Amino acid sequence: MKTNKASILSGVVITVVLFFAIQVNAQKLELTPFIGYETGAKAYTNRGYLHIGDGMNFGGSLDVALGGGRFAELSYSHLKSYLSIDDPLVPHTKSDLTVDYYSAGILQELKPKAKVSPYGLFTIGLVNYRPATGDISSENKMHISIAGGIKIRATERIGLRLQARLLMPIFYTGTYFSVGSGGSGYGMSGGIVAVQGDFTAALVFMIR
Repeated sequence: MKTNKASILSGVVITVVLFFAIQVNAQKLELTPFIGYETGAKAYTNRGYLHIGDGMNFGGSLDVALGGGRFAELSYSHLKSYLSIDDPLVPHTKSDLTVDYYSAGILQELKPKAKVSPYGLFTIGLVNYRPATGDISSENKMHISIAGGIKIRATERIGLRLQARLLMPIFYTGTYFSVGSGGSGYGMSGGIVAVQGDFTAALVFMIR
């Protein structure tokens, strides 16, 4: 099942990348490196809570203008954090954790011709949880996110972008983080679990 899901996600990513490769030949582009703060999260399991720590995150986005203040966006964000487990049978279980979000979606500006323009953003994509220890398995999950912010155009080529975003990973029924060579796991029910948010500031480089 995991192999099928990974194949589907890989197909989606390849399709989106090809779409952008076609579009960038003729359209206005915005390249946006960002840095910010990402909140922690927790998820209830059958053996206690999993905690994901908060911290500074960074990444970037590539936006392709579609017209009317609408952009197709690809983005990536990276968080160095930790994973801890509240399990009375295995006390003090903790590991360094990397959380990477890969996203694709649509951004809509409300005042595309103004120097200061509010916008909304909706994306879907993949989130990868990667513990540093080999005793805890990595997990790949789909996510959806919504965001809002403002773009400030300082010049025709450079601007600022301030954004708040809600990140909502989707866990399937029966998902678990496995621990140890014996294959014991921490099961989670399906649904939107381990919700995070981030607040970022970015430079915007406008091309073409």
